[in-house]
Amino acid sequence: MDVLDYRSSFVINTSAVDGVDRNTCRTQIMARCVVDNRATGESGDFFLGKECIGETMYSDTGVAQVPTSEVSIVFSQGKSALNKKFADHRYDLSQVGGATVNRVGHNGESAYWTNLSFHLKNSQAYRLESRDDIVKATLDCKPMTGRTTLRDDDGQWHATIEYPIMYMNVHPPIGVFQVDAGPLLVPDFNSTSIELVERLEYAYVMYNQLEKAEFALRKPTGVGKKMKDQTLHYSEIVYYTAINELFLLGN
Repeated sequence: MDVLDYRSSFVINTSAVDGVDRNTCRTQIMARCVVDNRATGESGDFFLGKECIGETMYSDTGVAQVPTSEVSIVFSQGKSALNKKFADHRYDLSQVGGATVNRVGHNGESAYWTNLSFHLKNSQAYRLESRDDIVKATLDCKPMTGRTTLRDDDGQWHATIEYPIMYMNVHPPIGVFQVDAGPLLVPDFNSTSIELVERLEYAYVMYNQLEKAEFALRKPTGVGKKMKDQTLHYSEIVYYTAINELFLLGN
């Protein structure tokens, strides 16, 4: 079968201000999440882009925006989310909308996208059927992709989460493995947000069995002696019955 090859899959978007193109950005895709509701027909296909530091474009000095922020985008053909994470959660920002929606930048200017294109490369892949196959592929340093399938308690919402296996644990003497992958996107099946992209949470997935998974969700988390200040951190652990699959990518 074919699976997405994250090594060679990108999104390109061009930003403009007042009708003038200012910058074109190529973002590597780090994870994918497809969600659909079998009862209502709602669906969405979302791609998590590689994070970066907020930057002032093409400046001789002062390229890094201050205060610094981690910027990442959840892309889709419909509504996307541009997310900025600061050290202090009070200043975090998420701007949701289609390509032509105005998004306010660090300098107060409103920019929009004049181009949004997805460059997705599929590679032939083979499902690793046994623990021994998984251990061997890991130690042979073969490229792998993971896939985790979830559904809600009512069986209406389904989610297929894909991600490259960039970090992997194995212990050959007893034939065990343990995946630890992320960041990626996982849906909050209980969310009432109108836009599907707003129901997605950043997370890491961990598992050493193919029938269940743990997720560390990024949530506002108290810091400091009195825990009154907050920052976004992968601090909430949730458990799912899941279908986990690992694929060996061809050359």
